[in-house]
Amino acid sequence: MLFLLNDHIVELASPEARLLQRWRTMGCGDPRVLRAQEAIDFTAEYVGALRNIDQDIVLDVAALIISKTGANNLTLKPTASGKLEPRLRDLPPMVLETYQRGAANDEAGRRLQTA
Repeated sequence: MLFLLNDHIVELASPEARLLQRWRTMGCGDPRVLRAQEAIDFTAEYVGALRNIDQDIVLDVAALIISKTGANNLTLKPTASGKLEPRLRDLPPMVLETYQRGAANDEAGRRLQTA
């Protein structure tokens, strides 16, 4: 399943399995007792506290959000108070596939420019 977090897109085959392996590392608490809103709130705080978001973090967040909400997109918008406001959506797969191709093309273009 494809998942979009702001401008980061990842593909995750088994969200529940990844979540069960990584929840302690993430610090979100036992995901089996976590409610959907708690997962969204945790994600906003977790990502807001990070300086850099790498692929593993996006995969962890994707596993949590997909498992607890079923949605394939979470946008975290900065607010005037400095916090992040989460916006959860379920995008059509074709939109995510198009975004993924565009991101791959952008990355290939950056590699050519630096070579």
